[in-house]
Amino acid sequence: MEYKDEIGVIGIDDAPFNKFDKEALIIGTYMRGNKIVDEIYFKKIEKDGFDSTEKILKIVKDKHFTKINAIFLDGVTFGGFNIADIVKIYDETKIPVIVIIERKPDLLKIKSALKKHFFEFPEKIEMIESFPNPEPFENIVIQYIGISFEDACKIIKKTRLRSKIPECLRISHIVGRGFLNID
Repeated sequence: MEYKDEIGVIGIDDAPFNKFDKEALIIGTYMRGNKIVDEIYFKKIEKDGFDSTEKILKIVKDKHFTKINAIFLDGVTFGGFNIADIVKIYDETKIPVIVIIERKPDLLKIKSALKKHFFEFPEKIEMIESFPNPEPFENIVIQYIGISFEDACKIIKKTRLRSKIPECLRISHIVGRGFLNID
C-alpha cells in the first residue's frame, strides 16, 4: 500500500516519574507525516495501574480520530507497569497499532518483576502474552496489530525525520522529558 506524505499518525509515550509518584503522565502527539504537529494531548494515569488503555483510547478518539491512520506506542508499559492493551485499542478503534521498542523485551525478566511486585501479575502477564511477538525492523523492534509487517515498516519510514522512530513518538518523548525541569 502507498501512503501519502502527510499521513495522520499519533504517538504516545509517558513522561518520566519518580518511585513515590502515584500518577504518571502520558503524552500523545498527533501529526501529519513527519513535519506537521496538529495536537498534543496529556492524560494522567495511575502508576502501575490498569487505566493506560482507557486513557489512550480517550486520546485517540478525540477530534483527530477520523484522520488517524496509525497509532504508535513507545512500548506497551506506561507509568511503570500500567500495560496498554494493544489488542483492545485496535478492536475499539480499527486503527493499526504499532509498538516501537528499542530492543527485544526479555519476557522472563518482565514476568519475574511482575510476580515480585504485583498481586495482579497473572492478569498483566496474560495480557502481554496475548500480544504479537516483537519483530526486528532496522535498528528497532516492533509489535503491530491490524496491519502487515510491510505496511507497518512503510508507515514508520514515512513518519520519521532524522531519527529511527516516528517523529510523533519522538516529540511525545521530548515533551515528557520537559516535565523533569519543572520547579
